[in-house]
Amino acid sequence: MPHSVSNGRGLPLLAAIAVALLFSAPLLIGLGGTMAPAFGFMPELAPGNGFAQLLDDPRFIPALKLTIKTGTIATLLVLLLTILALVCLNRTRWWRWMLAALPPLLAIPHAAFAVGLVFLVAPSGWIVRLFSPWLTSWERPPADWVVPDAGGWSLIAGLVMKEAPFLLLAAAAQLPRLNVDALLKIGLTLGYSPARCWSRLILPSLYPRIRLTLFVILAFNLSVVDMALLLGPGNPPTLSVLLLSYVNEPGFRAAASAGALILAVGMAIFFFAVMLVERFIAIVANRRRESGHRGHGSGLFRQVGKYSVVAITLCSVLTLIALLLWSFTQRWRFPSALPDSWTMRHWLGRSDLLLDPLWATTLFATFCCIATLIAAVVWLEAERLGAVKKIDWLWYVPLFIPQITLLFGWQAASLITATDGLWLTVAYAHWVYTLPYVVLILAVAWRELDPNWNNAASVLGAGYWKVLFRIRLPLLIKPVLQAMAVAVAVSVAQYLPTALLGAGRHNTLAIEVVTSFGGVDRRVIATLAVLQSLLPLIVFSLALLIPAVIQKKQQQHS
Repeated sequence: MPHSVSNGRGLPLLAAIAVALLFSAPLLIGLGGTMAPAFGFMPELAPGNGFAQLLDDPRFIPALKLTIKTGTIATLLVLLLTILALVCLNRTRWWRWMLAALPPLLAIPHAAFAVGLVFLVAPSGWIVRLFSPWLTSWERPPADWVVPDAGGWSLIAGLVMKEAPFLLLAAAAQLPRLNVDALLKIGLTLGYSPARCWSRLILPSLYPRIRLTLFVILAFNLSVVDMALLLGPGNPPTLSVLLLSYVNEPGFRAAASAGALILAVGMAIFFFAVMLVERFIAIVANRRRESGHRGHGSGLFRQVGKYSVVAITLCSVLTLIALLLWSFTQRWRFPSALPDSWTMRHWLGRSDLLLDPLWATTLFATFCCIATLIAAVVWLEAERLGAVKKIDWLWYVPLFIPQITLLFGWQAASLITATDGLWLTVAYAHWVYTLPYVVLILAVAWRELDPNWNNAASVLGAGYWKVLFRIRLPLLIKPVLQAMAVAVAVSVAQYLPTALLGAGRHNTLAIEVVTSFGGVDRRVIATLAVLQSLLPLIVFSLALLIPAVIQKKQQQHS
């Protein structure tokens, strides 16, 4: 794009339209391809009345109830833990330690985390081993509970431990903009306890900034598949898992599509219900704030809240360590706290099981990392040049609609067009689900960069491309690398798009971890899960290291 074109809107507009169409087309195709079989418009692919088939299945209502239970409880606990962490840990050394631990926890794929949690909390898990027999007197694994459990509590625990860091980091990123220290000083001066300063002054301003993140978490918790397969009960399963099983049953695709639509409508109802609850809480909070009642801070509350958050974070870290231990274990008899003997055999002797999924996963992640960054820069540059308006709601669409609702339709379309199983089809799906995170991460920094840098470079004769590659991108290297790391992490974790659109031809690490769980030696499963976790961890580490090295070199030359 020459410099003269940068002042116009023609080429940036065309490029942005191309990105928007590539992003929106599969969403529309997915919705249409799901609705048509559900209402009987594709009898050759999905015969029968989907809604009637669904209601005739005695598993449907229990699966729906289980989904509502696990999704709502997990989301409420995520919000509660976030509030407890903010109120009880902020401005303490625990806060700094916890923030340092959150990025690695976020980088771990959901399937790998679920496997590690099973290894941690199962009757023969690491927690029981750490306290046996000296405290529990157990010489054999207890038979009082099982993981996964029939009530879905294992799934709830996994969702809370995996999603709480996401909301907490989103909240922590907003705190500097609220000037929390000043608000706390004002509240304390007026006689409010720290907890009431948060509830009266800070949380009412913070919550609207993290509402969309909370909705994304709610949507995920209500429609998750990979974690539900690993941590959820099997009879009945969650609704998403039940619908996925329909796809593999002859004559039940219409029922799968009907259930996917019901899940999407139910999610919309949940969003509306949350907004009604917000209204009610806001009215009550305003009345309490206007009353001027100070109350008294509870030291016990702060201590309970602090140790609860620390315990959850510690369990998450132990989950990752348990995975690592099992991947190097040769023999680990119960109730030994550590393996009795170690080996590298699972890493060095199973190349046939590890290398092909690793290669497939790396290819998809690399494609997403590059393609999403290019698309995000194209869109944000077009927005900066005035060719398009800011429409952030567009990027949230695939995050709010259940994956299963879109992918059933996308799979139907790919079957009709004979594009199912193609590498590009799966890569395209990964790109669609990765792009929203990259755009939303880059958007804030891209929009806030001082335009005087561009103006100064243009005055000195620099063309558009030189300004972009020599000025804007180097100045934004930190958020750019963070966005690329997130792209890799999201792609590595994609189970459902690969399973539904890959036609069994692309065995990524996510596919191997989920499909092998329960049928393969847990040491091999641990090795697969660790390998799946290493990819995003390495990229996140590089995203932190490279800007630090660049800054150090700049300081040495200055």
